[in-house]
Amino acid sequence: MTNKLSHIFECSDHITEKQYRTSRALFILDGCASTQIFTVTSGAFLSGLAYLVGAGTALTGIIAALPTLMNTIQIFSSVVYENRAGSKRITVEFALIQRLCLLMMLFVPTLMLGARISVAVIAVLYSCAHFCGAFINTGANNWLISLVKKERLGRYLGLKDSMTLVASTGGSLILSKILDAYRFADQEILGFRIIGILCIGICVVDITCLTLIREPENVKYVEPLNIRKAIQMPLTDQNYRNILIFFLLWSVASNFASPFFSIYMLENLGLSYFYITVMNMVASVARIAAANLWGKAADSYSWRLVTLGSIFMLGVAYIGWGLLTKENCIYWLPVVQAVSGVAWGGINIATFRMQFAFAPLEHRVSYVSFCSTMVGFVGFFSSMLGSTFVALAKDIRILNIPVDNIQMVFILSAFGIIASALYSRKIKEK
Repeated sequence: MTNKLSHIFECSDHITEKQYRTSRALFILDGCASTQIFTVTSGAFLSGLAYLVGAGTALTGIIAALPTLMNTIQIFSSVVYENRAGSKRITVEFALIQRLCLLMMLFVPTLMLGARISVAVIAVLYSCAHFCGAFINTGANNWLISLVKKERLGRYLGLKDSMTLVASTGGSLILSKILDAYRFADQEILGFRIIGILCIGICVVDITCLTLIREPENVKYVEPLNIRKAIQMPLTDQNYRNILIFFLLWSVASNFASPFFSIYMLENLGLSYFYITVMNMVASVARIAAANLWGKAADSYSWRLVTLGSIFMLGVAYIGWGLLTKENCIYWLPVVQAVSGVAWGGINIATFRMQFAFAPLEHRVSYVSFCSTMVGFVGFFSSMLGSTFVALAKDIRILNIPVDNIQMVFILSAFGIIASALYSRKIKEK
């Protein structure tokens, strides 16, 4: 039995074309399953869970920013991955721990531990989950890329993103409706418990898919990698330096506002979980429609143009968020969400591909991990700065018009995003 399990996690240089196709399909199915767990432990669901146990707006924003901080661990994980013969075993093991931590969060309100302890437990579980997720992120993505031909990568990523969004949208609609029913019956704790039980079954499917995916043989390394070398290589590489600068600008700008979208919809606009999910569905439909088009455009024309256009479009959408109020959200929010969805359809595949394309194949994991570490470190403190601004800013006026502090965060973030889009023009096509 032990030998059979060991064989499952071995790399192979004799993978058939059918096994490659099956593995790519299983990666998509894994994404469809795991996104259900991530959906109910992030966004509006996370905000609702945090508020339920007694966290305020600023503290909820800090909790929502913890995944960004956990990305800093990737520089250490790159050393582990590059000194191993394969990525699969450690990826599957850490993925399982990540999913279990997220599932346990949903049962915290049931324990009635009191506000302070409950908030602390949720923060610890959320941190542990995203520590594991960040640790395996680059290695898992490198595993995925090893299964896809370079000339088909844009189309495959567009398809994967689209299928994952369809599953995420359908699942979140059902789960939000369940949670709203219990919320309006003043039994929100029971609602989170029911969702947690459903997600346990989804977790089994998710981990089974990951376990069945094949892994090709990795590139052999001449010498072992250490932390010092993992930091030095991308910093001294002239070709990768503009990538690092771009991602740091992008991280500062996007993370300044990222924790507050769900909070603003749930608390400031007073929207229900179901309506928020419907609005997220609008964004998802737009993203699904756009993802394949962005992917084809990138493969056929220019990745650089896709990066510039999609990020600039997101900056415009953030300005739209800054103009949202209770009075206009019914007709303005769907427009803003649709524009955001189209933008994210291009951003996800462009930024994913950009990190890997400019890194040398033999040290691709360490380059991308270093980039993610810097992005995580800067992004977390940008989120902290946004949370501090929300907590301290009062009576903001623009042209004598009162502006909510979270609205101002959206507007400031928008200008930063547009600036990072303009900087992306310095990155050469590759």
